[in-house]
Amino acid sequence: MSFRSRLRVFFTIIVVVPMAAVALVLFSLTEDSETGKADARLAGGLRTAFALYDEAGENARRQLDRVVNDRELQRALTAGRTAAIERRLRELVAANLGIRSAAFHDPGGELVARAGEAEAVSSATAAPTTRAGERLGTIAVSVTPAQEFATDVARFTGLEVRLFRDGRRLASTLERDDGSQGSGDVEIGGREFRGRFQEMRDAVGAPLRIGLYEDADEVRSSINEGRLAIGGILALFLVLALGSSVFVVRSLHGQVEQFLAAARRLGRGDFTIRVPATGRDEFAQLGREFNRMSEQLASQIDEVERKRRQLEETIRRVGEAFATGLDRQGVVDLAVRTSMEACSAQAGRAVALDANKMPSAAVGTDDARLAAALEAAERKAFTVDAEIGAELIATLEPSLDAPEMRRLSAVEVDGAHALALPLRAHLGAGSDVQYVGVVAIAREGEPFSDAEHDLFGYLAGQAVVSIENVDLHETVQRQAVTDELTSLYNVRHFHDWLDVEIERSKRFATPIGLVMLDIDDFKLVNDTYGHQQGDLVLMEVARAVRELSRDVDEPARYGGEEIAVVLPQTDIEGTALAAERVRTAIEALEIPRVDGKGVLRVTASCGVAALPGSAPAKDSLIAAADAALYRAKRAGKNRVERADAAAARS
Repeated sequence: MSFRSRLRVFFTIIVVVPMAAVALVLFSLTEDSETGKADARLAGGLRTAFALYDEAGENARRQLDRVVNDRELQRALTAGRTAAIERRLRELVAANLGIRSAAFHDPGGELVARAGEAEAVSSATAAPTTRAGERLGTIAVSVTPAQEFATDVARFTGLEVRLFRDGRRLASTLERDDGSQGSGDVEIGGREFRGRFQEMRDAVGAPLRIGLYEDADEVRSSINEGRLAIGGILALFLVLALGSSVFVVRSLHGQVEQFLAAARRLGRGDFTIRVPATGRDEFAQLGREFNRMSEQLASQIDEVERKRRQLEETIRRVGEAFATGLDRQGVVDLAVRTSMEACSAQAGRAVALDANKMPSAAVGTDDARLAAALEAAERKAFTVDAEIGAELIATLEPSLDAPEMRRLSAVEVDGAHALALPLRAHLGAGSDVQYVGVVAIAREGEPFSDAEHDLFGYLAGQAVVSIENVDLHETVQRQAVTDELTSLYNVRHFHDWLDVEIERSKRFATPIGLVMLDIDDFKLVNDTYGHQQGDLVLMEVARAVRELSRDVDEPARYGGEEIAVVLPQTDIEGTALAAERVRTAIEALEIPRVDGKGVLRVTASCGVAALPGSAPAKDSLIAAADAALYRAKRAGKNRVERADAAAARS
């Protein structure tokens, strides 16, 4: 093989192949980044849509009060006259220009009467009762047409919006809509979109499904623009490198053997040696070209170093991605592995002080020397000295102004080097900073450099930010399914959980019990002692129910003074015994009066049912427990009634 051919192969190996690999990686990252941005915009749009949906529901509540308080409608509801109910609803809708739809559902959730637009969304609901406290059903009022809601969401999010209910399209901002549903990459009306669907549940009626879509051409355009820019830069670099190589190959000819010694020195990495290049003959020209090649190699090494710094910057961006994670274990695992890779470590681990706040993780800790170094660094990180003492005092005395400490510790044990950093985070509702654990990395051979110290500290700090975000996300999720007054689950979570347990019950052929509990004469408590006293009664009764429930049971505030308890793997006998224990505990409560004049006693009536003994499905199970509750009320209150077993055969 000729010298020129060898140079061409050399050029291909050190320039073309790495550049092709870099191009593939960058193209893939560009596509993933743009797709991720599109999904993030869709997720943000869904959050905006939910906020607008809740706002529309609050707007409907003002009109709901007019409908619920209408005396003629109340008389029609009490009498149970469907025609009169529907006629009065139409009159109320016609008289109130703001109302787009009004409907009445019976206690079982079935539609009885409706007036106005069937496509209205985001209803506000209320449950009217008789004077005796018997629930008549549910009134739902909406002031927002489906198309208007879709237009508002599209205006605020900049995305295309489609609304469906029971598989029927209610509204769409697309000019051409074939009615197909789906998430991800979909085709609608001959156009390609990237979309996402999510349900919006109301108290009654079928749930509303909202789909948000972004034009796939825009996503592909962003991807192509990024690829074009990357390809242009790489092509320019390739052309420049190719031109330089061609120039060198054409310039080198003749007596190259005389430069062998200099080439060997060059191969050892000594770029300071220069070949004599005096005169104007070809030998001198070759010498000058040889020296120029040496300079180019030095420049390429500088370029490699620059790319290494770019890699560090990329790792920093990966660290910033920690802050978007919502999985505690995944965040900690990623923190350990990324820290190891970024700092060329052989082992790493995260040790939690409280497993509920931060999980533990370990990689490569089987080596005894590395494990010993990790432990030594972790112990040193928590050694109490003057600095951490001042920090702890500042924590106990908020009036003292002390800076937050970054206690990065470095140790060496039998040739193994380790770094450790305690993790401090704002967790929970308070603003105090607390230690949640420590993360450490180790390797054999060279100690960690100052740059690796800084990079490790940065990645650990980003892991803390992500743990705080996870905690905040879980807090918000918990609040979303919890009743604020009683701290029991709300009715939406009750229905979701009951669906899950019924599915499990059918799959494994196990029973499931349901208790419907209603505080006796609760309206009289409110009327006599005030709503503040009523709230206290609700809280105390809820506390008693919660204390007597098993870990697997799910107590929830069903509405007003009514509480429901789901009892997995419990038949009608066990459910009745549990309800009786709760009833007895409530009867024994001594609730302080808010005016300070003694205590107040209350009782509760319970209706119990079980699946499959009392009912075959969810709606009939709730109806059976409700019917048993009403029998308990009619039979004198303060008692437990079981559902009729015949209901399961109907």
